[in-house]
Amino acid sequence: MFSFLKKEKKLLSVANGRIVTLSKIPDRVFSQKILGDGFGVIPTTGHFFSPADGTVTDVTDTLHAYCITTNDGLEILVHIGIDTVELKGEGFTPLVKKGDRLSAGDALAHADLAFLKEKGYSTATAVVVTNTEKLKSISVSESPSAKAGSPAMIYKT
Repeated sequence: MFSFLKKEKKLLSVANGRIVTLSKIPDRVFSQKILGDGFGVIPTTGHFFSPADGTVTDVTDTLHAYCITTNDGLEILVHIGIDTVELKGEGFTPLVKKGDRLSAGDALAHADLAFLKEKGYSTATAVVVTNTEKLKSISVSESPSAKAGSPAMIYKT
């Protein structure tokens, strides 16, 4: 009913870099969409930003993952790097805390990408909608050189 009222919405790139589909993230939990659907970023800088307006619902103790509930009810996981939980927070600086209100593009965290690579970790970052049942459709805008804050995923709820 009233499907014409459902407009397209977007999630923004969380970093400067290459936007890819989740299938190109080198971790089967993300590439096989076990946690949900979304997109990936291969970052070129260590500055990470919020993909949407919402509230920070969790910052992991290991500082590599951030959960945001958007104003329209999507639950977003921003997971910086692959297996970076093993670093126990080393190389990560959170710029938000649980309960903070965010606007799309607000600073979320900083990661020392050179340190991550030196330690042998992929910097590939997954942005996953964990409650995909709310999504009617998604389209990822793959881009070889996206800027943080540029549209990365278009969706309908």
